[in-house]
Amino acid sequence: MKSAQAHYREHLGPVYDWSLGDFEQATARAQAQLVAAGLGSGGGALAIDLGCGSGRQSVALLRLGYRVLAIDTCSILLETLKARARGLPLRALEEDLRRFRGHVAEPAAAIVCMGDVIIHLESREDVRALLVDAARSLAPDGKMVLAFRDLTSLPTRFVPVRSDDARILTCVLDEQGPFVVVNDILHERRESGWEMSVSSYRKLRLSPQLVRADAADAGLEIASLSVERGLVTLVARRPPLGPV
Repeated sequence: MKSAQAHYREHLGPVYDWSLGDFEQATARAQAQLVAAGLGSGGGALAIDLGCGSGRQSVALLRLGYRVLAIDTCSILLETLKARARGLPLRALEEDLRRFRGHVAEPAAAIVCMGDVIIHLESREDVRALLVDAARSLAPDGKMVLAFRDLTSLPTRFVPVRSDDARILTCVLDEQGPFVVVNDILHERRESGWEMSVSSYRKLRLSPQLVRADAADAGLEIASLSVERGLVTLVARRPPLGPV
């Protein structure tokens, strides 16, 4: 069993961007989701993308007019993002997202943590601590957008992610107490035939209600909570008045 960081660095990172499909379409969906969450024109304000990956949310935020601090542990994905955002107000850092506050020198208008990033953390205590740090890093009336999968009940163990003539990526999920073990099975076509590689890591099983409670305990006001086909989207804000 690998850590999430090692899993992406050694196995999933080189094919992760491919697994998402067309980048422009993925970015357009991300931008629409952010606008629906209440993130309008950034006007040059700071937005933080925790677990930015190859940049769907970061590029969407840039196009909305924010300056973006993008943090991830996978250098491969960060290099992809930096190439896409060349010439735009992006600062991309290879760093554990639990230490993001050490890189923030001003209040943020928005913090996003999407694409299962929050359930890559090692414990619910890590989730609580991250939410507290986010609340403290937001400007008054600043918004936080969380998106993650509710893995508390699994409709299927087998998830076909993407395939083409050269690659096939499949996930097999196994319940393990407060975690789900994600087994990423990658087949790649070589000159000698198909080659298979497998790597496994854990994701937290967090219900929408638990994360909502933790966000409220961190001092955030919950603006909305939705669940669609197992994908949870929670929008919260720092109260406009008073300390967090």
